[in-house]
Amino acid sequence: MTLNRRQFVGTGLAAGAALGLPRMAFAAEKADVVIIGAGLSGLRSAEILTEQGLKVLVIDANTRVGGRVQTVQTADGPIDVGASQIGRGYARVIDACQRHGLKLVSEDRDLLAFGSHFAGQWIDGKTWATNPLNLCEGDERKIPPNLIGQALASKYNPLEALDDWLDPRFAEYDISLRELLVRKGHSAQAIELAAYSAPGIGIDETSVLRMWQEEVRSRIERRIGEAAAPAAAESGPKREHPFGEANDHREVGGLAAISNIVGGCSALPLAMAAKLGDRVRLGKRAQSIALSDTGGTVTCSDGSTYSGRFLICTLPFSMLREVEITGSANPIARQAITTMPYANTARLYVTVERPFWKEDGLPPSISSDGPMGMFWAIDNHTGEGAHRGMFVLVGRTAQAVSALDRGEAEAMLIAELARLRPASKGAIRVATWKDWLRDPLQRGCGFSLAPGQVNAFARDMVKPWQVMHFAGEHTRRTDFGMESAMESGERAAIEVLERTA
Repeated sequence: MTLNRRQFVGTGLAAGAALGLPRMAFAAEKADVVIIGAGLSGLRSAEILTEQGLKVLVIDANTRVGGRVQTVQTADGPIDVGASQIGRGYARVIDACQRHGLKLVSEDRDLLAFGSHFAGQWIDGKTWATNPLNLCEGDERKIPPNLIGQALASKYNPLEALDDWLDPRFAEYDISLRELLVRKGHSAQAIELAAYSAPGIGIDETSVLRMWQEEVRSRIERRIGEAAAPAAAESGPKREHPFGEANDHREVGGLAAISNIVGGCSALPLAMAAKLGDRVRLGKRAQSIALSDTGGTVTCSDGSTYSGRFLICTLPFSMLREVEITGSANPIARQAITTMPYANTARLYVTVERPFWKEDGLPPSISSDGPMGMFWAIDNHTGEGAHRGMFVLVGRTAQAVSALDRGEAEAMLIAELARLRPASKGAIRVATWKDWLRDPLQRGCGFSLAPGQVNAFARDMVKPWQVMHFAGEHTRRTDFGMESAMESGERAAIEVLERTA
């Protein structure tokens, strides 16, 4: 049997371990640039640097590429349990799909109407303003409970440019949403209800500046669609619920407002890695990073080492804090790595065998103040038969569910839905489950910034640490989602190229 180089390396390491050889017996591999992490940011950096003639190695602890881009094959077809949405303004992602021959299709995830269950009662958003449970004041009374967090956060957003959130002019807003709402004189109930739909980790745990950055980027994404198709914008779907909205499927330049990759979004990192070939090494978990002014060395848990004139680290700080880093003092980077919080999203993907909402007469989708968080019912465009659905937990509910193992979490969510909606009993079939906080190589679905951390380190944490540059969505400056990963990968690659010129 003939082994290719990757197979030889893997077989050789296994054989060495079986013979009891010391791990340091393996000679260090050298490259111009060693990239830690084979997600979109690391792979994009590798593409650029390779095209410019540099020798690049990409290492990743996982047995797959993609990071938080992950497609799971289920009995119901491929399901993206991580990044999935590609907006019209995702220029880098769209370009990459075109270069790698991947087809984009309009996202088919239109959510059916939402209802709210708060304080043990079903709430009709249309009559909430006159509901006896509504103790809000003034204009607050008009905002449905499941929208109040996002609505009030948005109301006071003064940012206009994509990078305004990092501008010291707005430093006074590096506070929690709760503090902002208290400053603005909002009622106690409005603040309490805001906690259930606050962007980020929660009403107390996330800087308002961090929340506003994504809102500004979303606003610009909408403007792109409006400029391209003003008529469609006027007659298109209106936002009715948090964390999801109906897609505008009308194509502009061949793209809907939100697109997915045919077959699942993992196709993109897989295509990028395939082109890079043996430059990508999987199953290589970084254990230590030694930095100097002339180079860096990464030692992995299997004893293999990789040395480069430069390093690009794309690991989320939730994982990098477990890696020993030696080099010159860098208090800003140290603080960011050790203290930056990570938000969580946990989702149970299901098939709804029958539209039980036709039996109980309640809205198909639910936002609740209980342990279930939200249940999204997805339109199958016929109204009859099986529908797709998702239990979606964010913020505090996501943090809480991570204390349960998968079986307990699934049982709890299905039982809670049945408690609120007895008609759902026997109608739910599980497709797959993903809790990003429990993922041992991620420990969270995305970075956050606690109140005070934008001022403390966010502006400067992306600066190189000797020869190590930083990339990954947590180092975003202007974009979000998959586009922010690509943005950061390009920035880090350019930084390295400027130092090699």
